[in-house]
Formats: sequence, C-alpha cells, structure tokens
Amino acid sequence: MCCRLIFMIPTCAAFHDLCCYAKSSLTVVIPTLEVLGVEVSPLPTALLSTQTDGFARYFFEENTEALIRILRHWDYLGLGFDAIYSGFLGSHEQVALVLHFIEKQRARHQALVVIDPVLGDGGEPYATVDGKHISAMRILVQEADLITPNTTEAALLLDRPMKKNFTEGEILLWAKELSASSRSSVIITGVPLGDEHAVAYCHAGDCSLVYYKNLAASYPGCGDLFASMMTGFLLNKIPFQTSVEKSVQYSSLAIDRTLKAGSERRHGISPSLIFPSLVEERGRYGS
Repeated sequence: MCCRLIFMIPTCAAFHDLCCYAKSSLTVVIPTLEVLGVEVSPLPTALLSTQTDGFARYFFEENTEALIRILRHWDYLGLGFDAIYSGFLGSHEQVALVLHFIEKQRARHQALVVIDPVLGDGGEPYATVDGKHISAMRILVQEADLITPNTTEAALLLDRPMKKNFTEGEILLWAKELSASSRSSVIITGVPLGDEHAVAYCHAGDCSLVYYKNLAASYPGCGDLFASMMTGFLLNKIPFQTSVEKSVQYSSLAIDRTLKAGSERRHGISPSLIFPSLVEERGRYGS
C-alpha cells in the first residue's frame, strides 16, 4: 500500500479594510499570505473606493453590521483558524468584535494572534480614531501574541508624547514597556535613528534592533506587507528573530522594486514584485 503525505494548510482570519483601487490592506494581505502558503479568510472592516493616502476624495463605508452577521454565521459553522490577524478597525465597536472573536477561537483551540494596531502615522491619530478607540485597542493588544505598531501607534498605546527621532536606548525601552503592558511580542516599525532606520523588537525577553537601508521612497501598504510576512513566516514555523530579519529584508526589497518600476506613490506598494523571492524563501524552510 502506498503511503500519502498530507500537508495541512494553515488558515488565517484577516480583519482589514478593502480598498478597491491602489494596494494596501486586504489587497496586500491576501496575496502575500497565500504566497507563503496560508489560506486567508478575509473579514472586510470597511469598504473604500481607493486607499486614502494621496487621494483627495474617496468613498468610505464602515462594515460593522456585515461583520456581526458574518461572525455569527462562522460561529454557527464552528469554524476555527490557525491565525487571527487584524489591521484597520473602523471603530471601537469593531475592536470589541475582534476581541470577542479571539476569545471564542481560543476556547476551541490555540491560534496565533497578530494585531497591527492601526491608529495613526506621522505623529497624528487617523481621523476615525478617538479616545474610545485607543482605549479599546489597549485592551485588544493584551490578547495578541504579536503586535506591530509604528512609532505613532506605539506612542498612543503607551500614552507617551510623539517623537520624530529616537536613540537606540529610547526605542528599545518603548518596545520593552509595550511588550510588558500588552503581554505580547512587539515589533515597532519605521523607527528613525538619526540618519538610520530600524525596527525594534522584544520577544521572549530579548529586545533588539534590525537596521535597514533608508530608501528614498515610502509607499502605502508597507506596514501591511511587513505584518503579513511576519504572520506567514511564523505560521511556517520560522524562528521569530529570523522572521523579523526576513520581513525587513523583503519589505525593503519591495520598496526598492516598486520605486524602480516607476509606480506612482499613491498606488501603494507592489507586493507581487517580490513574490518569486518569497516562494524561494518559503522553499528553504521546507514549506
């Protein structure tokens, strides 16, 4: 009798907004995770005509009522997921929905929980983010295994003044304090350190920096790409530090290739330009 190997495909429930034009959120999250061998079940938190950075006018509709009905049906079906990954949440009510979903999922089995606490950028909270939303997010991140804030979001979560630049000691202290308060692993992205840039992480008591070349470009969707790769690498059982280093490496590569392709900034990052490299990377780990 011939023996047949059965490979279990990891699954991920992804709470993110859906932009119908230009790359960010679900249009970055879904293909990136699928390339890394993860089956994605999307939960659109909002519907937008375009991504918001660089477009003067756009359609925006929050999707809370539909989310409630979708999650109710999923609960009826008894669905379970290997990962829960949230990004933009349109209100504190949506934050509560994600929190409840995590609690129900963990009552059934263990799932990797990744929270990208999308609250703001450039030293300012987003227009949809108020005090209730920030307070709710501080509760939600306590249920995460990993959170991936930028420096603005880290300041909001820690209730600290915004900073435009950091020393190594300052950002590592922020990462350590955020890891302690959230009880999760933390990666703070896009950290300016004088003339250099890095991500700062704390995981299992180890806090460190991963530097990267500061390219003469930035694109919407870069944070979504980074957090999606981290989720995919971790689900592929790649060690945490290696996952951070690889996510930094391929995020930089995506920015470089998007820039060289001549893509307009507001069209967002082009993740497909690194997909062949990600397939090769996944293959190195036997996934």
